[in-house]
Parts: sequence; structure tokens; C-alpha cells
Amino acid sequence: MKEKRPVAETSTLGCVISGTWTLLSLPFWLAAAGLFAVSTMPTSRLFAVALICLLPLPLNLLHWRRTSRKIAALLLLVVGGSALFLCGQKTENSPGKTDDPARLVCYDESPSHLLPWGFVAEVDQFSLRSYFMAATDSDLSWSRAAELREIMKDLYSDLSQDPQLSSLPSLLGTTYRDMLGIETAAGPVFTYIPEKSGSNGSGKRAALVILHGSLGNLQGSWFLWKQLADSTGVAVVAPTFGSGEWSRTGGRAAIAQAREFCITHPDIDEGRLILAGIGRGGTGALQEAAALPQEWERLLLLAPVTEELKIGSKSLSDAWRGRKAMIISEHGETSFPGQSIHNALTVMEALGIRLTTHYLSTGDRFLFLSDWSLIRQQIEPWLKEKP
Repeated sequence: MKEKRPVAETSTLGCVISGTWTLLSLPFWLAAAGLFAVSTMPTSRLFAVALICLLPLPLNLLHWRRTSRKIAALLLLVVGGSALFLCGQKTENSPGKTDDPARLVCYDESPSHLLPWGFVAEVDQFSLRSYFMAATDSDLSWSRAAELREIMKDLYSDLSQDPQLSSLPSLLGTTYRDMLGIETAAGPVFTYIPEKSGSNGSGKRAALVILHGSLGNLQGSWFLWKQLADSTGVAVVAPTFGSGEWSRTGGRAAIAQAREFCITHPDIDEGRLILAGIGRGGTGALQEAAALPQEWERLLLLAPVTEELKIGSKSLSDAWRGRKAMIISEHGETSFPGQSIHNALTVMEALGIRLTTHYLSTGDRFLFLSDWSLIRQQIEPWLKEKP
């Protein structure tokens, strides 16, 4: 009598494949379930549905001999594929044209919307990240994370009404690659040239070159900087580099791309470039200011994460004595290990830098998002001052 061959689902190999796939796909299952639960945008929900439907497909193919499994696999494929197709149609954005006021300048390749961070709305990406940050960061409470989610929902709701920004793709792909340990390269540069002129009579305007922090080059931040640009006439140029570790290899190259854009743009005065850093971007801004002081007119640091070595460097002292800088921070925020922001300011003042400082008692390291109206009130008149 012939020995009966084991079916796939009961064979040793089948069990190994099934168990391996289940373990490998578990993080994606959890992410899909979490995304579906917290998402506020249709595209995010569609992508979550697509994941939930498509992840079980390999297991159904393993059990293909059963008619019920064939029917289930086909249904999952149709529903998941349809959800993914609709999601792709709704998120097909463009970096913009050369003459658009707001656009992305892509030096290597354009950001693809056919990737998870292209399918999922940034506001929902932030919601998921806020839960993770609250669970892993002792400095971020659950209540504060909930407040930030509400702030971001309102911010992205306003952004969705802006036709110049809502059509641009997300740039958070480079941030996630950096978080996963994949080599980081310079990403696209966000640029906004307002219609209102902030020129000094030459027909050209100043430009604010902004280095983002650990959250990445958020679309929501573009909306805030665009408000400032519209009220002051200053151009906004924001390069992209991973999770904001600008002192790493490739960080200065990303800044150089942004500076080169300013130098070659006919509406920007290359002698009036203001270098700004948010959070970790403060380290990159200080490093760049010390390395190429002649390229920058002023410094602007928001809730900066700085390093004592960068603050007290001789090159910074020699080049920036008597020149202007503004720092806006939470009162008593730590800027480098064992030191408070007050110590950093003391060092900078001792170097002869003409500092303007503002402390926001209600803020924290996310003050750029939560206290924007107060920050804007401080920055606007400072930008209009003579260097």
C-alpha cells in the first residue's frame, strides 16, 4: 500500500514555512492594526486594509489544495489589491514645477509614493510614532503625546486646504531608513519663494535655510514656515537628511545643496542667508556656521540640541564675534549631556556673539509645533532687523 503524502499544512516543511511567515509578518500585522485604529485619513485606512488582506495570502497559498482556501485567497487578493490601487490613486503627488512657489528640488531621485510612507498620511504616521515615543522615551508623557497628536491633526487639517503644499509628497522615507540603520543620503530640498518681496532694494530677498530635527522634514513644518515667509517675504529652503544627525557623513553635503539652490536662484540674495536649526538641527547649524561662516548672515536655533565642543570651538568664536544669533528654547532645557541651555548661552555670549534669547515656559522639545504662534512673534521682527 502506498504511503500517503502529507498535505502542505501538516507536513514538517509546511509547518516551518507557516510559522516563519507568521513570525516575520507579526510586526506588520501589529502596524496595520494600529494604523487602522489611529488613522484619520482615508488613504491611511485603505493602506491598513490592504495590509490586513494581503498578509495572509502566503498562508492561503500554502493550503491551496482546499477549495475554501482558494476562495479565501482570491477574495483577500481582490479586496487588498483594490484597496492598494485606490490608495495609490489618491496619493499620487508631484514634487512640483520649476516656476511653482512651493516645490521639492530633487537632486538624485524623486520621492516615490509607492512606498509605505507615501501611502500613509503624515499626520497618521506621526500618530503611530507618538505612541512609540511615549512608550520608549521617559521625557515624553502619554498625556503630552496625546496633546501633540491633537496639535498635528489641526495642523495637517489646515495644510490639506493649501493647494501649494497638499500636492507635494512626503519626505519621511529618508528618516525611516536612517532609523533602520540604512545609510543616509541627502534627500530632496523643500523650497518656498513667497510672492511678497522681502528685498532690500536689490530686487532679491533673504532666505532661511532650515535644518530639521529628529522628526524629519515634516510637511506640517513646511506649512508653518510658509506662514512666516508670507508675512516677511523671506524665502524658505529646507534640506532633508535622515533623522537630523547633520554632523554625520553626508549631512554637510545636504546643506551644501540647499545653499547652492539659494546662490543660483535669481530671487534670492546669496549674501543674506540665515541658517536655522530645530532640535538636532542645532548641532548641524553650529557645525556649518563654524566651517563656513562667510556663507551665513545669521543663526536661528529652536529648542536646540547642541554640543559643548561645537559651542566652544575656536572657529565659531573667531568667525561669529559681533554677529547675530537667536535662540528660542524651553526654560532650563538640556542642550547637551550634563549642561543646561543656560550654560550654552553663557558660552556663546562669552564668544562675543550678539544673542537674542527667548524662553517659553509652556514649551518642551516639541515647542516648534506646540508654540508656533509665540515663536513666530519673536522671529518676524528679528528677521526684519539689519544684521
